[in-house]
Amino acid sequence: MDELSKFAPILVAELSAEPTNQGWEVRLKQFEDAWAWARANSWLRDFLNKEDLPSLERRLKQIDNSIQTKLEELSAICAWKFCFSRLGNHQRQHLIGWQRENKGTKGKGKYVHTHRRNAQAHFKECRDAVPAWIMPLHRVYETVAPSPGTFDVIIVDEASQCGPEALPLTYLAKRLLVVGDEHQISPEAVGVERSQIHRLMEEKLSDFEQAGSFDVENSLFAHGKLRFNNRIVLREHFRCMPEIIRFSNDLCYHATPLIPLRQFSSQRLEPLKRVHVTNGYREGSESRVINRPEAESLVDAVVQCCNDERYDEKTMGVIILQGDAQAALIENMLLEQLGAEEMEQRRLICGDPYSFQGDERHIIFLSMVAAPNERIGAFTKPTDQRRFNVAASRAQDQMWLFHSVTLNDLSKDCLRRRLLEYFLNPTSIITKALGTEAEELRRLAQTVNRQIEKPPAPYDSWFEVDVALHIASKGYRVIPQYPVLENKRIDLVIEDVKGQQLAVECDGDHWHGAEQYEKDMERQRMLERCGWNFHRIRECAYYANPNETMDALWQELYRHGIHSISETPVKNTSIGTKESNDDSPKKVQEIREAQFSYQGRDDRKQTAQKSESPKTITLDNIQDALALKRAQLSQVIIETLKTRPNYSCVKDALTGLVLKQLGVISRGMPREAFNRKVNQTLNLLKSESIVEIYKSKNVRVRLIKLDNYLF
Repeated sequence: MDELSKFAPILVAELSAEPTNQGWEVRLKQFEDAWAWARANSWLRDFLNKEDLPSLERRLKQIDNSIQTKLEELSAICAWKFCFSRLGNHQRQHLIGWQRENKGTKGKGKYVHTHRRNAQAHFKECRDAVPAWIMPLHRVYETVAPSPGTFDVIIVDEASQCGPEALPLTYLAKRLLVVGDEHQISPEAVGVERSQIHRLMEEKLSDFEQAGSFDVENSLFAHGKLRFNNRIVLREHFRCMPEIIRFSNDLCYHATPLIPLRQFSSQRLEPLKRVHVTNGYREGSESRVINRPEAESLVDAVVQCCNDERYDEKTMGVIILQGDAQAALIENMLLEQLGAEEMEQRRLICGDPYSFQGDERHIIFLSMVAAPNERIGAFTKPTDQRRFNVAASRAQDQMWLFHSVTLNDLSKDCLRRRLLEYFLNPTSIITKALGTEAEELRRLAQTVNRQIEKPPAPYDSWFEVDVALHIASKGYRVIPQYPVLENKRIDLVIEDVKGQQLAVECDGDHWHGAEQYEKDMERQRMLERCGWNFHRIRECAYYANPNETMDALWQELYRHGIHSISETPVKNTSIGTKESNDDSPKKVQEIREAQFSYQGRDDRKQTAQKSESPKTITLDNIQDALALKRAQLSQVIIETLKTRPNYSCVKDALTGLVLKQLGVISRGMPREAFNRKVNQTLNLLKSESIVEIYKSKNVRVRLIKLDNYLF
């Protein structure tokens, strides 16, 4: 007993305390198995706790950052050393001469051609001293004397905007790298007589293969696509919020969709904002068309954003979707209300999509201009599609759409309608979540022979299935095998209702080798630089103690502010207005108390005769409307729907009808804030089965129940 007490003191103590207990006979027969299990459990705990994994991961990130900094410094030193090693006194003199002569090539002076010729001569002598020259296209022709193979490699950025004037680059380069996007703005030969172009093509290019491709509207990128077969398609997208780039994916990139890699916090701005200018009207014609009410509403929103601390240090831009005059009108109004200094600080410019090609801003405001008081032509051409693609993909954080038209005013083929439909019902970025599949997946996980059957697609292992089910059981939305890079995926991604995400990697016990491990870690480091956060779960730790292992994940989700589907976090509404989305039982009871009483029933016709209605609420201004309690607003919504044919109306029109019922006139941001409050109350009424929201030609709201009476 003394020897045993050294290794199992608790067992010896219990034996000494109850030596006559008959249960010891059964227990001691299983002593060897219990001892083996205790040894294995002790070894596993020592193995798992031997190293502090979070500390090691933090240290690894520090080392990676240090390596990255040193590499940047070393690369810069090596580049400058290489440059200076080629810069002799002869090259230095000609480089200074080239810089001096270049100044004389500006303008239309008498000796411009002389300066240009001298600059070309100097450039020829100092060209090899500088490893890389970065110049706009016109500067190349002013600087470089034409000769074949002048440069080893020429890289042309935004090649989709370069017309026939860029073709000589193929003569100057030994190798040509063409970078562009055929779905973005390309050259447009406005005012060019096509008959002359075709006559010249027939005269000069008759012996050229693919002679028809030398039309003035063909870009250098189009020539590259036609003649080069080693095309590389870039799929990763780092600029826009996922909800913003989704429109461009559906419009132009459905075959090779862009994969949004940008991550964000729970405090991000609402990606898509829509403002319906009900009193908008169009005046002017062709390129001089303007919509003054729409411009005023847009300017009001820009000014309020600039005064909102959430928009501090955010750059802004205004893109006009029709004509040019609206941009000048908005710019003048902004100059009066914001001032040139604020606009310069915000990099705030107003223009058409061409003005923003290759550019970006944190916040973009779109003005549709079109209004129902004039005939609205349809935007259906490929050039229109490229313009809308550029306009809708310039915003990094938030995109606003100001429109005076409704879906009924627009042709079903018009790109305006497609953009407006997207703002009304933005497509979710979730490609596959557990949802209705969860129960069947749980059944399979519990009943199948895992030694024989493989897990259902898209899961790579049963370990991933178990972890996904565990996460889903807590109410979190899970996306298995989430695509992030071409041919690369994350095991599981947890995404909340705001779109915020956390990557979960399931590290199985099977070792795939050091090479595969290094590839996985390199992929993780690259995604972390894009803002992704990773949490790793080891298979041995999970199956040893699932709850304890998952506690670390729940803490990570809490730290990043990622909520389950069942949670409704408090969120900010419109600018300058904060409102809780707390649909508590108390508020539900308030709505029940605010319902009207109906008497009488005709089962055959299903009609009702209402009793005396409560007193109609009337207010003085929009601020009073915003101050209404949820129960009061519910009463007004029901009262409003009672006045509509079939007790229904278009959902988008409900806010205006409610304001009319209250006797309040409002527009701009206060109206948007009230619109959000109406929608929140509407969702609560829907949860109580008092109203239904359904899709007809458009989204509609209908009153269906009052005091258990069905309409």
